[in-house]
Parts: sequence; C-alpha cells; structure tokens
Amino acid sequence: MSVKSFKFVSPGVFINEIDNSFVPKSADAIGPVIIGRSTRGLAMQPVKVESYSDFVTMFGDTVPGSGGGDVYRDGNYQSPMYGTYAAKAFLRANVAPVTYVRLLGQQDSNGTSGGVAGWQTTQSPATLDDTANFDNGGAFGMWIFTSASMAIGAQPGSGTLAAIFYAETSASFQLTGTVAGSDGSLTGSCYGVLINSDSSNNYTLVLSESLNGTQEVAFNFDDTSELFIRKAFNTNPQLTSTGGTFYPSASAKRYWLGETFEQSVRDASLVGAATTATIVPIALSASTTSGPHAMRQASREAVAGWFIGQDLGHSSSFNPELSQKLFRLKGRGHGEWLHKNCKVSIAKIRKTTSTSTDYGTFSVLIRSLSDTDNKVSVLERFDNCTLDPTSPNFVARKIGDKYNSWNSTERALKTYGEYTNNSKFVYVEMNSDVEAGATDPLLLPFGYFGPPRPRHVLHISSSIPNSASYLGTPCSGTIGSASDGGATADLFNIPIRAFSSTAGTPALGYATGSLSFPEVRLRVSASDGGLTDATKAYFGMQTTRTATSTTHDVSVGDFHRLWLPTSLMPDDPTTYATKHPSALAGICAYGYVFSMNDISASAGAQYSYKSGSRRGVNSDGHNGAVTDSTLLNAGYDSFTAPFWGGFDGWNILNPDPVYNASLASGTDTNNYGFYTWKRAIDTVSDPEFVDMNLLVAPGLTHDALTGHMIDVCEERADSLAMIDLASVYIPSHEAYKSSKADRIAADPTQRAIDLKDRQIDSSYGCTFYPWVQTRDANTGQMLWIPPSVAMMGVLASSQAKSDVWFAPAGFNRGGLTDGAAGIPVTGVTERLTSKNRDTLYESNINPIASFPSSGIVVFGQKTLQERQSALDRINVRRLVIFLKKQISILSTQVLFEQNVQSTWNRFKSLIEPFLANVKTRFGITDYRLILDESTTTPDLIDQNILYAKIMIKPARAIEFIAIDFVIASTGASFDD
Repeated sequence: MSVKSFKFVSPGVFINEIDNSFVPKSADAIGPVIIGRSTRGLAMQPVKVESYSDFVTMFGDTVPGSGGGDVYRDGNYQSPMYGTYAAKAFLRANVAPVTYVRLLGQQDSNGTSGGVAGWQTTQSPATLDDTANFDNGGAFGMWIFTSASMAIGAQPGSGTLAAIFYAETSASFQLTGTVAGSDGSLTGSCYGVLINSDSSNNYTLVLSESLNGTQEVAFNFDDTSELFIRKAFNTNPQLTSTGGTFYPSASAKRYWLGETFEQSVRDASLVGAATTATIVPIALSASTTSGPHAMRQASREAVAGWFIGQDLGHSSSFNPELSQKLFRLKGRGHGEWLHKNCKVSIAKIRKTTSTSTDYGTFSVLIRSLSDTDNKVSVLERFDNCTLDPTSPNFVARKIGDKYNSWNSTERALKTYGEYTNNSKFVYVEMNSDVEAGATDPLLLPFGYFGPPRPRHVLHISSSIPNSASYLGTPCSGTIGSASDGGATADLFNIPIRAFSSTAGTPALGYATGSLSFPEVRLRVSASDGGLTDATKAYFGMQTTRTATSTTHDVSVGDFHRLWLPTSLMPDDPTTYATKHPSALAGICAYGYVFSMNDISASAGAQYSYKSGSRRGVNSDGHNGAVTDSTLLNAGYDSFTAPFWGGFDGWNILNPDPVYNASLASGTDTNNYGFYTWKRAIDTVSDPEFVDMNLLVAPGLTHDALTGHMIDVCEERADSLAMIDLASVYIPSHEAYKSSKADRIAADPTQRAIDLKDRQIDSSYGCTFYPWVQTRDANTGQMLWIPPSVAMMGVLASSQAKSDVWFAPAGFNRGGLTDGAAGIPVTGVTERLTSKNRDTLYESNINPIASFPSSGIVVFGQKTLQERQSALDRINVRRLVIFLKKQISILSTQVLFEQNVQSTWNRFKSLIEPFLANVKTRFGITDYRLILDESTTTPDLIDQNILYAKIMIKPARAIEFIAIDFVIASTGASFDD
C-alpha cells in the first residue's frame, strides 16, 4: 500500500497488515454429460450433480431391471437404467460433477401419427358399441353398488368406480354370478349387467383371452386378502406385447389391471359387504378413438391448485368456484412421479398484525404423499410467504417462477420467468392480477380447485329396448344435475347390456341409477386420525386408508392420474367458464373446490368441514357463523392439496420405452423415441449453455443417434463422445431370447466391419468392446452393462490417480477387476483372443480383455480418427480438450482490457505458468507461447483482436513394448 495511506500526526512506528496469501479461486471442475432414464428427477434438462448421494436424492438409485411387482401402479423397473450406473461409476472417484439429462417421452410438433409419444391399447373401434361383445380392446370400468339384492325395476343407486381394466383386441371381461334383480336362479357370465357378489362377498370374473383361453378368477377389494384384486390380476402392461417379444410366449397376456380406487371403495363401505357390480367400457364415443386407454402424448407436468382466496364477507352468496385465484404450483420436470409421491400443504396462514402492510403470510410445504398429519414428512418448505409483489417474501420469489420450454426452431431450451427456482420440485405460476398487485391485499390462500375428473353419469335408465336385451342404453338421454352436467354431448359412452343367455325365465326390467367417478377423500373432522392436538390437522385432501386411520392409502396416486391426453384436456381446465363445458369432452374442469370457509364449529367447538357450510345450506349443525379470523385464531390454519395430471410420455407396453430395436428407421417425425434421444443430445449442444468434456448415452446403440453425439462433440470442439456399438449384446428388454447364447449378437470381426462401414473419422469419438457384467449394490442382482458405463468409472479413476491426460487403459488405470470402473466388474460377454483384439484395435474399437491371471482390463485407448496423428489417442484428445477449456477460462481475465503490451504480458503471465504446470505433471513434453507483434499485428489490433499461438508437444502413452532377447555364447563379451 502507498505510504500516503498512513496518517502521520505525531512521531511513532506505524504498521499496516497486507494479506497477499489469498488463493485465487480455481475454475469449477468440468465433468461429463450422461443421458439416460432414472426413477425420478428433473427431465429433459441438464442438471449438475456433485456427488452420488446428491444424485440419489435427485434422480434415485441404480435400477438393475427385472423389478417385477405392480408395474402399472409402482412404476416400470423392468429394464436396467444404465445412466444411473454410469453416474455412480463416475461420481465414486469424486473428480468432477456429472451433468445428467433424464429422459421422458417427447414428440415432434410436426410428427406423424407414428411419432406420437405415450401409449394406447390396440382395439377394433368400429365394433365397440351397445351391441358389441366388448372384446375389441380399450378401457373397462368396474362399478360397485351398495344394493346386493334388488327387485325387478328397483334402482341400484349410485355406483362407485372401483377398478379399470385395459385390454388389447381379443380379450374380454365378464362378471359371473347371480343377476341382480332376478329371482336368484338367473346366473351366468354377462357383459354390462349387474351381478351380485357371492356368499363370501367376492366376485368372479370370466377372463377370455386369445392367448390363454378362458379362466375364472375370484377376487375382492380387501387389500389384506389373498384374493385382493391387484394380486389376482396381471398389473404388468408389458405382458400384453406379442408373445416372445420381451417375455416367453407362455407369459403373454391380452389385458392388465390399471387403476384401483381402494380408498373410495372403503369409504363407501363396499369392502367385505354384499354388493352388486357391473363392468362396462369407458370411452368418449362408440368408436373408442379416445379415452383412458389412448394416452398418446408427450410428457406432462403435474400441477397443484389453483389456490384460492377466502370469502371477504359475503357468506350468504359464497361460491368457492368464484373465489379469486391466487397462484398454482407446477412441476419442474418430474412427469408423473410428482403426483404419485408428493402433495402440497399451505400452513401457518396468518393475517397481518402490522400497520405497514395489509398482506398476511403463509407457508408452502411440499410433503411426501405417504405421510400423515400425525407424522408429517416435509420434503421442502417455504415460510413467511406473502402475496405482496413488492416483498422479498413474495411467494413467486421465495419458491421461484422460472421454467424451461423447448424451442423446436432453434433446437434449444428457453428459460422464462423472473425469479430463480429455489424448489427442486415446483415453480410458481401467479395469477396475473395478483402479480400486478391488483387484488385485495387481505386475501390469503384458503382453498384450492380440485383435479378434473370424468363427469358422473347421473342417469342410466331407459325404456326396455326391443327383445328386452338391455338393462340400460348408452348415456345419450337426460344426464346430469346442476352440480355435474346437464349437457348430453361428450359423455363417457357406457352401454349396459342385459344377460344374454337364460337360465330361467326372468322378467327383465331396466335398472336406474348413476355411475360416479372417484375423488380422493377430504378431511371432515379435525379430530380424525386421533390427533392429540386437533389444530395440527390439515383439512383438504386426506390420504389415509380411512377417515380415522393413521396409515397411508397406496391407492391415492391412482386418483390423480391423467384421465385424457392434453389434446382433450388443456393445461388449465379451470379457464373454462363453467365446471363442465362441452369443450372438455366428458371431463369436469374440476371435480370439487375446497375452501376453508366451509369449516365450521358445531357444539363443543368441534371443527369440521362440509361443502356449502359457508352459505348455510346444510342443516346438520354446520353453519357459516365462523369467520376466517375466528378459524385462524383457533389454530386451524392449514390444508393440503394434491398434485395431479403428471405423465411420463412413455409407451408403458415396453420394458424399456426407448429401446434400440424400436428406433429402427426412426426420424424426428415418425418415432417419438428417436426424437426424445435426439432432443436430449441437442439440449447440450451449446457449449455456452452446458459445460462438459465428455458425452455418453449408455446403452444407446442406434447408428444415427450415436453418430449425432459425435457430430455434436466435434462441433463443440471441447468434448469426447463415448458411444456403444450396436448388436454386441442383446439384453432382455430389447428382445426375448430363449437361449442366453443368442444374446451375443455377432463376433468382433463383424463389429469391426460394421464400424468401418460407418466411415467415422473423428477424434471426438471413441468406443469399447464388449459388454461387461456388474453386481447391483442394492439388490445383489447380476446384470450386463454396456462398456460405456464401466469406462465412465475408468476415466474418473484414471483422472483421480494421475491426470486427465493419462491413458485410461492398462493394468495401472484400466484394471476393471481391481475396481477401476468404480463399480464391480465380474465378467465380459465375450473373452477376446489376441487376434480378436488386433482386429478390433485396427478398426479403432478399444478392447476390454479378460486374462486368467490378471483379470479384466481395458486394453486400448484409440479415438475414432482414421488418420494417424497424436489425436488418434484418447489421452491426447482429453489433454487438448482440457488445455483449451482451461486456457479459455484464463483468457477471460483479459477480455475487454486494452490491447497493449502490458495486457499481452499479463496474458502470458496467466497462461505460461499453467502450461509449465501441465508439463511438470507429464501432460506435455514442451510448449511455446507466442504473443507479440508477429501474431497481434496492428491491423488485428484495429479489429479489437488479440491473437496468440500456443504450440505443445503432447506426452504419448506407451502402447507397444519391443524387447530384443539376445542369446549369447559362453565366450561372448557383453561389452561388444
């Protein structure tokens, strides 16, 4: 510091401390991009992860495949998710972060019908009408009625949808038993007819399949019983694929059980009771071209809300549907995982106590769907939120409102919104009036719009058709009430068929009643669940088995699935003027609207909820006397809302929805899997958007897509694409093979020929052969993984042991048996001979060899460059990538400085020590940096250009060792 900085007044010694020991911040470590599937996490966007524990938190653990279980409800774990293993292998070395791009099904906006994402059952729609046999595929609902014994012409009452079956063509469902309303002697197997449960309160379904013939299956809805419906029937949609495609033909089915709504069935006291039921098709029309069985669309985000404000004093005319919308929460990219695993609570609702603002506060909690109010599990929380747009605690600012959208023209992700996302799960969408500060500041979140659902069918009666062949007709007559319809168009087509063969002489009448679609239970009483402190109750959605239970109900996630694709149900159904507009094709825009204004106190100050209480329409002790202030002051300040409508965009009929065989002849427009992979690759094509030095899509072997990976890396010029070759090994999710020997697709010679035919000539790509075997750490399960997975670990461990420019091969750094892969490697699909290794290496395929005494080792490190140069080796390519990236980062320190000699000297002082350090660490053997008037000439200075030349001599790895053994005679002299 200058002496002028000291203050001298009287004589003395003056000392100032100057700390020049600060260590300058080094550039962030740069790691790979991995593209693949995972069980959860933000999808179709790059997410940087620093450690494997963070990866598990965000994306879930490794998935070895063959998960079995209830695939439709619990998720598809039938194929390995190789990307999760690649992330684990690399992150174990702790040398750099991983950027992961999770896949969810996408589709091109200009795609053909064959390029649509999602799934659909196969069926013959032209014959699915009121005279069909219902064996032509689609969705079939089972409704249960409380009336177990009806007289002729009696009304069965309201039926509760208990289950949905999905069928391919040539599968049919018929309940068998005593026909309701008969004299007891009328029995048989019937479509669409009301059948009584048996003496044990079970049902029997006659299941007819073209593959397995006809069988009778007894079942019930008691989840503690061995006959529970989800135990009795197939819940794996993949078994409906053509026999022998993924599973043995003997395992094939033509149907699966989809949603079951145990909570509704339990609440209606239909479990273990004498009931009656019917099974009928669910579709928007007789043609069945749309319905729950036709979920053809790209991935969709689950949403919660809209959250609405309280009634500000007009209780007599209060209608929650007209309440002010405040905000809603939308998933950030989790697909259907969000609504199957999370819910949102608004808690600690407080009116203002300050004279400086009229805005109150509240908390937003993202909770586990499986928790209960007795034992709350909070995944994220945001306290002291407000609706004041000028406040630092504005809810959009606290949680974040930014979201990504794919721009198909620029083939890039675009980010919109003002506030950085602080939630891993959701972002906030504000009502425009609230965001503009144009609403009453006294408003607080006090309720929410419930999820949409199909309209209840409120009238299924008709005159007896000719030949007395129907108990009812399709729903084309007078339907509905003020609360759920009134329109006759776009209703779910539910024909009710009569018994078709007589076992007596019935006097058939016709049934009248209604068919209701399920909604999750709302908490009625604050004391439900045995809460010791009733004020800890969260009103709104209740996820327990019964109203008084403290156990989670696993069926709740089924209530909030997407009923219809987005083409028939928009992102925000509540934008329609009414609850049930005809434009929504049989869907109610919202099944219910919950408001805490409908919570009131009965005798004994017991707080409970009933819709309509606020405006005094109930006569059971509920009334609108409790104001919002009274309610909040009493401690009842929390409620819970569901997420709903998430969709992954996958074809659930395939174990791996983007398996390579399905990509054959794929393009952006005709194949959603191809488009999904390509879009993920294009997402990381911009070096200013994503920093990476390696790109890998483990298990992807499609030539066009792996070639695209190399093209992207070459254009970026700062990354190496590690690709897997086609037809090396055929895993079970690609095709069923009765013999494991058939999974080895071709020999090394053929793979070398195939790669030569592709005519790849790039130092920005590399590949390895063959597949290797690993052991899943969580299950102990053995599985075969593509070589790119193991090589992720080798590259990371090699860098950790030495540096990025050392060859990731050989016994020192490429010993897979010794743990170089980061995950255990126990075998190879094919043991390579010396001749095999020569054939592969000559074609730029790096062999992974297995030696009896030394174990499994990586025995090559070539890039895919045909021309001989230093860059035809991985270690040199990785070195140059490293140097270019680091020097580029250092160079930014002189950007926009004056283009003069002192700046040149500063530039050299930054770069030369860095190059010298790399030289001492054996990355280069020599270098030279030229920056003077010979490079940055006056005309370049006039163009604002600093031009430097850096020349390096890369250190080469030893790949061949030649030794002469000279056998000398006894009298020979070694000095010669």
